[in-house]
Amino acid sequence: MRYDDDEYNCLHFAVDIYRDITGKDMGIYVGELLTGRKKRKINTDKLKEFKQLKAPSDPCLVIMHGAELHTGIYHQDKIMHFNDLGVHCAAPHIAESRYGRITYYAI
Repeated sequence: MRYDDDEYNCLHFAVDIYRDITGKDMGIYVGELLTGRKKRKINTDKLKEFKQLKAPSDPCLVIMHGAELHTGIYHQDKIMHFNDLGVHCAAPHIAESRYGRITYYAI
């Protein structure tokens, strides 16, 4: 698997990992975002399916709010995410120092 902003980006990875862990497809809620940056649009009705958490719950969706939004999955006390350098697993405090504020969402 190679990172490609249009074909397979951090959100595609998060959808796949979440499905592998839970058997549930969160892709139905984020389908409009599974494109390159230039084509992405947010369907606010679909976002109602996600509940923001005060603390991480295993597993849950992670949004990292840095210079650009970046996504991953919190699982087993680590944030799994994907970028052009490959797959990464990091403790939340390490991911936060690299990517900015982190929010967690239940699906």
